[in-house]
This record gives sequence, C-alpha cells and structure tokens, in this order.
Amino acid sequence: MSKPNRQILFLFLLPFLICAQSQTVVGEGMALNKDAAIEQAKRNAVENGLGAVMSSETVVKNAMVFSDNIYSKAQGFVKTFEVVSENQGPDGLWEVTIEAEVTQILDQVLQDEVALQTLLNSMNRPRIMFMVKEQNLIDNTPTDFAETKLLAMFYEKGFDVVDRQLVAALQGEPDYAQAMAGNASAAAKIAAQLGAEVIVVGTAKISSGGKIYNMYSGQADINAKIIRADTGEILAVVPQARGKKPHISESTAGVNATNEAAEGLGHDIISQLILKWSTQQANFIKVYMVVENSDFGSYMMFESFLKAQTVSGIRNAYAKSLNDGVAEYEIEFEGKAQDLAMGLTRTSPDGFDFKITGLSGNRITAEIVQ
Repeated sequence: MSKPNRQILFLFLLPFLICAQSQTVVGEGMALNKDAAIEQAKRNAVENGLGAVMSSETVVKNAMVFSDNIYSKAQGFVKTFEVVSENQGPDGLWEVTIEAEVTQILDQVLQDEVALQTLLNSMNRPRIMFMVKEQNLIDNTPTDFAETKLLAMFYEKGFDVVDRQLVAALQGEPDYAQAMAGNASAAAKIAAQLGAEVIVVGTAKISSGGKIYNMYSGQADINAKIIRADTGEILAVVPQARGKKPHISESTAGVNATNEAAEGLGHDIISQLILKWSTQQANFIKVYMVVENSDFGSYMMFESFLKAQTVSGIRNAYAKSLNDGVAEYEIEFEGKAQDLAMGLTRTSPDGFDFKITGLSGNRITAEIVQ
C-alpha cells in the first residue's frame, strides 16, 4: 500500500480509534437520595460520552394502541468517577454532578482493577458462591479442582465469595441435591441460606485421552449457569469450557486440564457478569415485587399505578401473577431496588395503602394495609 493511501486509511479510521478509547465526561443526576442521584449521573455520563440507541415499544390490544413508549438505551462502562458537586434542594431532592471515565471496551474493565471494583461497589458487592459437581474418571474419587480454581480466580479479582466449607456443610439436604442436578430454584434457596446474591452451578468431567510417548493427555469439560438468588433469574450461561494438558502423571494431567478449563470458564463468567451489570447500570434493572393481601381489583390498580410512573425512574411495569392473595410484578427501574422502595414509601395508589415489608437484592416485598 502506498504512503498516501495509508494516510487516507488512517484518517478514515481515526474517529473509530478515538471512540474506542476511554474518555472523561460530565454526568448529572437528580433523585430522592445522594446514592440514587450518583447512579443517575453515571447513566447520564455513559449516554453523554458514548451515545444512546433509541427504541420504541407499541402494544396494541383490540385494534387500539394500549401503550406507546420510546426508550433510550446506552451501552458502555463507567471505569471511575468523582463527585464534583452535590446539593440537596428545599424539596429534598439531591442534585449531583460527576466526572466519569467511560469506555465501550469490555477488556478495559476486565484489566482495570479499579474499574472492576467501581462496578462491584455500584452493585452493592454481591457475594458469589460455587457449586460444581465434579466427575473424575481418572482417579474415580471425589475431587473439587474446578471449584477450587474458580474460587481462587474470583477472590483474586476482588469478588466477595462464600467459603466453600459453608457450602459443603449443606450436603445431604434436598435442596443441595436438586441444586447440583441443575435446579435453579433449589440453587437460589441454597444461596439465600448462606447470604449469597449470586450462585454458580455447574458440572465438570475429568478424563484421560490415553498415553502417547510416555505422556498422558488430561482432558476436562466444564459447563455452568449463573443465577440470582433473590429472583432465580439466570444471569449467564457457559455451555462448555474445555481443557487439555499433557503430563507424565495421568492424575496431574487431569488436574492441569481442569485448571485450564476452569480458568476459561471463570473468564467467561466474569465477562458476562460485567457486561450484564454494566448494561443495567447504564440503563435499568428488573425489580421483582411481591404484594400480599391483594385481590383482583388492587392487583390491576397497582399495575396501573406503577405504569403511570408516579415514582421517578420507573420505565415500565408488568403484572405477572395473582395467587392466594399474593400479587407479583416485574418493574423496569433506573436505579437500585432500595431507591424504588424508598420512592414507593412516599406515595400510594388512590383507594388503598400499602407498606414495604422486605428488601433483598432486586426483590421487594410489601403488603396492602387493610
């Protein structure tokens, strides 16, 4: 390629190269409390620095427009931020301005310890536990190489992890066996017992590929799914991670192959979690709300109340079920669940009162006051 052509190509790619780098931008937020205002400012910073994609949703019922909503969706990561000004107005609302370093590149967050810790702090530092069922066909004995490797990886990255001895103490309980068999609901119950917000459930198979020139080929296959304990939501799935290592010892070859597979699995899990949590931080989370003492009238009225977006930050809400006086809703909210709970305590639908009775992760429980 000639020199002039190279210069033209560089000038053509320059805007894309600039956009790919991190940049410092200003973000502003307003909310009922300072923390919620900071979260709003982060979303504003990502949108200001990296732009947002507009999307629309139109729901038609009986040939009539039932709802017509337009949303903006930002995609990016807040690496670091600093509050430059804050003020609480006479109406009680907080106004916060931040300077944030934002990027669209996932690898920058993975490789930046401060950026990862910023994200974990914004997610209230969720505790993670591991339950990996390991089948060692080489030694035909119970082993836990994959789980040990995953624990070490996440601990080194700065995640808060649950001691595996606490998990092992629950062996023999029905939920433990069902969780190891892949039951997401049972896994969520186990995690809740140990105070974990996220649980990784998987299986690992260690085998030998035979012997070639005095070296054994160790092979390992691992899969896993990552579940939120409070809602049972599957956050990520890794269908397969493989490892293959040679060694003069068949057992050591199997251990090395397992470590390689577990490392690949761990990197995939961390990447998916960062992408999931950062997307939520820049846009909205799903909050699951349970309201007791409900009847059909209050069930429908409360959905209308949520959809009216009386509480700032609600994007949309869906009535999911009503069983034996217990109503369930899914709410798309810009902020944290506790911010939504705080907003709900300051208002109520016409016709009945309710009170918040519980808050855990992304799940709110409430009851209608008779």
